[in-house]
Amino acid sequence: MNSKELGKCFEQMIEEIVQKTAKAVAKELPSEEQLKALEERTKSIEVTLNHILKKSGGNPLRKSNRGRKPGAERICSVQGCSRPVVARGMCSMHYQRWRAESMTEED
Repeated sequence: MNSKELGKCFEQMIEEIVQKTAKAVAKELPSEEQLKALEERTKSIEVTLNHILKKSGGNPLRKSNRGRKPGAERICSVQGCSRPVVARGMCSMHYQRWRAESMTEED
């Protein structure tokens, strides 16, 4: 076999490899219809997320302020205490005292 024949054989082999590879890749790629359906679904999800964000006033995963104005920090309702509220309008210390007293009353 001379070099020209050998070159042609290599060219044929390379062409076959290219064709087989192209067919294999084409099988793995989504069809145009699938891509359009995915695009429509993505648009639908985007619209829904934008609606949720508008309705919630921001990030829906953010902890709620339960109707309070941003930056409005409540202070303990016990006279003379200026600690921030944790539960039932009281700071942690006063809430724990109240809770302990209410539990002893039940006994």
